[in-house]
Amino acid sequence: MKILGHPIHIMLIHFPSALFPMDLACSIINHYTGKSGFMEASFYAMYGGTLIGWLAMIFGLFDLLKVYQSKPAVMKYALIHGGTNATVILIYTLLTFIQYKRYPLLEPDTAFLLIVKGLTITFMIIGNFIGGSLILKHKVSVE
Repeated sequence: MKILGHPIHIMLIHFPSALFPMDLACSIINHYTGKSGFMEASFYAMYGGTLIGWLAMIFGLFDLLKVYQSKPAVMKYALIHGGTNATVILIYTLLTFIQYKRYPLLEPDTAFLLIVKGLTITFMIIGNFIGGSLILKHKVSVE
């Protein structure tokens, strides 16, 4: 799906790809300094990344339907990409919901949550790499 010739999914996915690592960086800084401003910045980055991530996922589903019709040979890679990043969005949705219930009395992330966020972001990078290969190698959504 495109707006003025530009693929919407590809435009949107950059936001969670940037905001989730920003969330982790702010969470780590807050964990070690105790400065509440970083905790709030972390919350807003997580919240924004999750909301836009859901939008990107919805538009990605439309792209997936087009892949199924036009390039069935790359469907396996598209499903792996979509499944990987959908898992990331679901994990971040849960993390966001937990913090949202506490808002405005946010609590700093524990070391365990920092590890979960780090692993989730690593998983996202793998999914994004597969998505990048769909665009660059297989020309999905850019023709």
